[in-house]
Amino acid sequence: MTITNLRHTDQVIAALPYLIGFAPTDSLVALTIRDAGEVGPVIRVDLPAPPGRVPMATHLADIITGYHVRVALLIVVGGGEPRHDPAFVEAVTRALVEVGVSVEHAFWTRSVEAGEPWLSYRDPGLTGAVADPASSAIAAQFTVQGIVVYSSRADMAASLAADPEGDLDRRAALIDAAVAADKSTTAEKLDLVHKVIDEFDASPVRGRGARVADPSPTDPDLDDTRLAQLAIALSDPRVREACMAIPLGTRDRSAARLWTRLTRALPAPERAEAAFQLAVSRYLRGDGVYARVALGIALAANPRHSLAALVDSAAQHGIPPTELRTLIAEAQAKSARPRPG
Repeated sequence: MTITNLRHTDQVIAALPYLIGFAPTDSLVALTIRDAGEVGPVIRVDLPAPPGRVPMATHLADIITGYHVRVALLIVVGGGEPRHDPAFVEAVTRALVEVGVSVEHAFWTRSVEAGEPWLSYRDPGLTGAVADPASSAIAAQFTVQGIVVYSSRADMAASLAADPEGDLDRRAALIDAAVAADKSTTAEKLDLVHKVIDEFDASPVRGRGARVADPSPTDPDLDDTRLAQLAIALSDPRVREACMAIPLGTRDRSAARLWTRLTRALPAPERAEAAFQLAVSRYLRGDGVYARVALGIALAANPRHSLAALVDSAAQHGIPPTELRTLIAEAQAKSARPRPG
């Protein structure tokens, strides 16, 4: 994506839900631009109370520094009044300039809805109206790719809501019984996971505009026995490690459909493993917001999940997806080397 796709302010603001995955409210969004003129990471933070202006500005600058960008565009959505909290916008601007990032413009709008006025913080005479988010060029591009946009972060989290408690209790009992009797090897467990991913790969998705986080009507049916087997398989640390390499290949979206189904269907603590794999998939795809939601689910299901905590820390500190991809590839290569003796 190049900056020419986003050269008009009305279109830039309308594109925000597609760039961060949901319609922001009471937020500051920093849209960054790399040296080649390409859009870099789009980072959203909550609007802070006055005492938190400088700490939040510093935190945002720390995150952006990790992406090696040169220009940022700031957009405030919501707040208490037109051009909400200019002191916060100024604090962010200063913090970014100090780390070598120039702030090209700063705008405010009440909400990302068609027809809402937008105003410039720097030029009172510069104003306009937000374009229709559903008909923007970015919307068309993302719809073709089957990328979903949620009305809020809460709706995004709700897309991964657990199955009814009765179903989870029944599966938990089945998992406990199956663990006691399980004698399968790591290779057999990994074969099972790949077999089920192949089944998802063979099932068509809904087509253009499909919500990739939602199960397709043609997704394979996973009964309780199969769910229990998959829960046990993913709990094997070596299977978990091997599955982290799946996003490096061509079956990532099919695998993500499986991880999504398991995140909803499995009880805690087993749910953590599926949510973690989904988070890795979405993070490597550049969808850091959705990844953070999945990581929150993983850590809630298993607060001692060290890898989920590590990736969550990477996301909080703005580690680019390309760096995480490299780390995973290096770890996979290292584990594949024959051990001495």
